[in-house]
Amino acid sequence: MQGFIKTLIGDRTTLAVAVADVLIALALLHSPAARFSGLVLPLCLLASVAFLARR
Repeated sequence: MQGFIKTLIGDRTTLAVAVADVLIALALLHSPAARFSGLVLPLCLLASVAFLARR
């Protein structure tokens, strides 16, 4: 069961990065700079994936 939970959720770093991405997206979409979200959000997600890949 422990392996299933780890596969489903991941470790703390993966979960923290996912939560940070969601919070950044929410903050950006509710800010006056929402028109730049099409440029900023993919870059943010790409940086998150690169960070997790190097871990």
